Amino acid sequence: MPVSFHIQIQAPPEKVFDALADVAGHPAWSNPKAEMKMSQTSGDGPGAQARYHSVGVFVKKPVSADITVTDFRRPTSFAIRSDQHQQGKPDVWYENRYSLKAADGGTELTKTVSTGTKAFLLYVAYPAVKADAMTALKNLKAKVESGA
Repeated sequence: MPVSFHIQIQAPPEKVFDALADVAGHPAWSNPKAEMKMSQTSGDGPGAQARYHSVGVFVKKPVSADITVTDFRRPTSFAIRSDQHQQGKPDVWYENRYSLKAADGGTELTKTVSTGTKAFLLYVAYPAVKADAMTALKNLKAKVESGA
């Protein structure tokens, strides 16, 4: 069962979508503890055919991921699937789905995290998943609202 997180951003959905769709730019607003580095491996710029590779840290352990854009409907819906690799553990995949809705002069953004691989892990790791998601969403909000 997926878990969802919400935030209100004082910017139009198109601007928020563009920041989300710039997957190569995600390290600029991700949780700093993740130490994320991202590179595009195929496809043209932000778009449905783009593919990426990331390396970073989650819960103090190195992790890498192969990332695929799975939904690209500007300005209402964007999703990426991360096939994660961590030494000594089986690979797992997560989908991060973002729904954007114009509301109160800005954008109501909902991030939904789901997995088909050991779904119970989302609940076991929920405090860490929530902390990471909310830190990143607050950083995204600050970035988009500042125009950076």
